[in-house]
Amino acid sequence: MELATIPWSRLDPGNPLTRDYLLGKAKDLFPREWREPRALKEFAAEQAGRARPDLGSALAAYNREVGGSAENAARLAGACCVISGQQAGLLLGPAYTTYKLFTVIRAARVLEDELRRPVIPVFWVESEDHDWDEVNRFFWKGRRFRIEADLDPGLPVAEIEVDAAAFLAQAREVVGENDAAWDLVAPERGVARWHVRNLARLVAGHGVVFVEPRLLREPMRDFAGRIASSSDALDASLAADTGYPKRLEPPDGAYLFDAAGGRTRVPRGAAVPAAWSTDVVSRVLVQNAAFPVVAAVCGPAEIQYWAQLRGAHEALGVPMPAVLPRDSATLVEAGIAKDAGKLGLDLEEVVCGLATEPPAGAADPVAARLRRLAGEADDLRQALEAGRIELPPNTDKPFRRTVERLGADLEKLAGRLEDARAEAEGAGGRRFARGRGHLRPRTGRQARRHTLFPYLVRHGPELAGRLAESFDPFESGHYLVLL
Repeated sequence: MELATIPWSRLDPGNPLTRDYLLGKAKDLFPREWREPRALKEFAAEQAGRARPDLGSALAAYNREVGGSAENAARLAGACCVISGQQAGLLLGPAYTTYKLFTVIRAARVLEDELRRPVIPVFWVESEDHDWDEVNRFFWKGRRFRIEADLDPGLPVAEIEVDAAAFLAQAREVVGENDAAWDLVAPERGVARWHVRNLARLVAGHGVVFVEPRLLREPMRDFAGRIASSSDALDASLAADTGYPKRLEPPDGAYLFDAAGGRTRVPRGAAVPAAWSTDVVSRVLVQNAAFPVVAAVCGPAEIQYWAQLRGAHEALGVPMPAVLPRDSATLVEAGIAKDAGKLGLDLEEVVCGLATEPPAGAADPVAARLRRLAGEADDLRQALEAGRIELPPNTDKPFRRTVERLGADLEKLAGRLEDARAEAEGAGGRRFARGRGHLRPRTGRQARRHTLFPYLVRHGPELAGRLAESFDPFESGHYLVLL
């Protein structure tokens, strides 16, 4: 495995604020510098000594159940942590979910060495999300696979149970065999629990503490009340001018949901419901109040809206941690790299969306003649079926089989001639389309469309460990990973 780095000056992360942040600008919107770990030393000491609800026993029990680190869950009191999170997904979810997880692991390790105090990796699985259609997707080779299930609309993912056998059989057929990789995603009916356990198996031994929002419902109920009574202050934080386009606007209601019987926004002025749940703003505030967070790993869209939340943290007296960009990567199979070399393409240009398809060569005259012959063979077949040709008895079936096979063989030979000429003349349109589809599926970022799982099948589960060890969370750039 080889790594190259594409600078963010060449690759658009999706919004101008995040682009500037990755390039060392827009720093005044955030209270802490993320590029220098030692600069967080004083803040880490404050976070470790700050009073918080005791989550240790509940988190330890949960992590024993799902395969996370119960030991580190019990050590959170008096320690610091690096945190990130994402909603559930099929077969590990989109690759950026696993990249977030890898970034959390590496950042916690670096910060523990630099700050000389325990720093624990924590991953929040947003199991109260109710967008089943977004969760229920797995893309590979231009196809979408999903679990067929008849569910009530608005059901939180934590409450969804399905039979994934048919989905897994379809996915296995197209992805291929590797028992060690498939063991990582051993199925169970609860979608959220299945996802957490898949992630836990993927990073077993790295000390990750997993959390679902329901575990915080009672310990953080009083804080939820403070959020409910602070809507005006949170509105002001979102409305503050950042100098960039805003990601979030104040909601029509409080910054909480009621998860009982669906998921409805709590009206302003109403009491905190028994089954309260967070929205995007309150989730950030709750996690940073509940945990001793020294750094939060965020994707491009999250960085954009975190820039609107400095005032919200100040209003509720919650320290805002350093915002650490999630590591990002494009994985390049050897065959794709070889095709790019034959076509004289720069992989970086392809990933950045700057590569153009090589010009097509002239039509192959021999292939054209073969296609005309194939057409004549098909005309004979059609004439026979329409009754326009009379044949001797007992010859119609062999005649039909022969002309059908002849037509197919002529088409296949014509295609081979065209591919050979295209390669010789430097066109390679099919190779270009295949490479672009792999590196920029649907002209977007690979990590948003693909999951890491098919690559684990092809290269073994140990690929996850190699990636986690290779990423540097305190360097800026997009990794190009040659497999």
